[in-house]
Amino acid sequence: MNEFVSCIVAAGGSGTRMGAGINKLFLEIDEVPVIAHTLSALETSEDISEIVIAAREDEIMYISELVSVFGITKAKTIVKGGATRAESVLAASKEVSDDCDLVMIHDGARPFVTESIISETVKNALKFGAAACGVKPKCTLKSVDENGFVSDTIDREKTVEIQTPQVFKKELFDKMYALDSEILKTATDDCVLAEKCGAEIFVTEGSYKNIKITTPEDLEIAEIFLRRY
Repeated sequence: MNEFVSCIVAAGGSGTRMGAGINKLFLEIDEVPVIAHTLSALETSEDISEIVIAAREDEIMYISELVSVFGITKAKTIVKGGATRAESVLAASKEVSDDCDLVMIHDGARPFVTESIISETVKNALKFGAAACGVKPKCTLKSVDENGFVSDTIDREKTVEIQTPQVFKKELFDKMYALDSEILKTATDDCVLAEKCGAEIFVTEGSYKNIKITTPEDLEIAEIFLRRY
């Protein structure tokens, strides 16, 4: 590919659901921090031109050390993230290169992203303007009313569990992050912002292994993945 892809890594979360007392990204899978696994996977991708990391201010130094130790040569800089995901991504976006054609956003807590997932998502973002990877849910999904009762069964065949990476053409990304601050504040992912801009987002095939490390159980599953694969 000749396109310049800037990958923003969202690494500023607190990880309260992990209950470990430290950022979940610093917990280890086979004696290597989660964030190091993630950055190493991004480093090896031929599609990614540079990496910009958004982190909590008090953790920038440690992540910088990990970048050095694990040879993440594509890491351009580490910026102070904001109070929300969108604020962090916006702060990181100010550091992407002028040559940027596509902006990729990836969760720092998804260490098992593969080259094929990255490649397909980038390819389809280039073709359609926006793309994200995802998988079909395994469980039956229900809508629940305000009283806690099932109100409807959701068609699983028309539903996807969205993952990252999520990739957008730079001009679309700029429109997304020019939206009203209240919209940015409540956005749970970047696809929400693209939807608000009227963009069509192509969904590429993700992987059930491309998990987001969020709970202690996820960490146990990650250990199994690493040993088996």
